[in-house]
Amino acid sequence: MATYRIQTTDGAQRTQRAQLMRTDANTLHFDDRIGGAWHTVLTLPLTEVDHVQRRFTENDGKWVWLTEQLPAPADTHA
Repeated sequence: MATYRIQTTDGAQRTQRAQLMRTDANTLHFDDRIGGAWHTVLTLPLTEVDHVQRRFTENDGKWVWLTEQLPAPADTHA
């Protein structure tokens, strides 16, 4: 499961673990797969997100935070 660090436009920072990061037209979603179905564990309005970083563990065990590009909005109309 990936670990993300979210920096909001008001300067606040939070860490979130999730299997999937996705966007729609207005919202950033973090989802986990539970019991064979995807469930949203956190949503944030895109207007409040400054940037998102993902944590990677180096071979020596140190953590490195790399800035992620937000994914392209998913089609919400099935």
